[in-house]
Amino acid sequence: MMRLLSRRSALLSGLALAACSQTRTFPLTAQDQQDVARVEDYLNGLTSLQSWFVQTWPDGSRGSGALNYTPGQLRLDYSNPKGMTLTAGDGHLVLYNPQTGAVTRMGLSHTPLGLLLARPIHMQGAVTVTAVKRGPATLQVSIARTGRLSDGLLTLRFRDEGVKLALSGLVIVDDRQHMITLDFFE
Repeated sequence: MMRLLSRRSALLSGLALAACSQTRTFPLTAQDQQDVARVEDYLNGLTSLQSWFVQTWPDGSRGSGALNYTPGQLRLDYSNPKGMTLTAGDGHLVLYNPQTGAVTRMGLSHTPLGLLLARPIHMQGAVTVTAVKRGPATLQVSIARTGRLSDGLLTLRFRDEGVKLALSGLVIVDDRQHMITLDFFE
């Protein structure tokens, strides 16, 4: 069943996301460090994730479909636009649009999405945490490649039930500041 955000939740999420989309870095507090460790543990312990998603493109248009994630691999099968697929893993991202026949390929090192597909996921060293934001039952952690913060940003959004995290969405900001949002639904 799909659960959509209330107007208030969407507004608060947008404000928190705007704060996370900054590419400046600040020292992490002790609480931030604990939350980042929880996120690393969650992602490195995840064996698979299947979900419905709604995607918002930079121009505000939307798509939707089914998401399948296993460590190091991601597949989006779109029901809207019908038949479009995105596969990412093994260092590459491939987007296929059957309506136009277009195939887009790029290295995962050129997109922030590649940060999610690293195995194991470490949020230090080659990856910099740019922001940690908490809200009512939510947690957002924004990450970028160290030394290449202007190349793009990935914000991981979670439902946070204290000891239990659940990935609820992604926000990808590319090097041109174009933002793509993926919201996951059960």
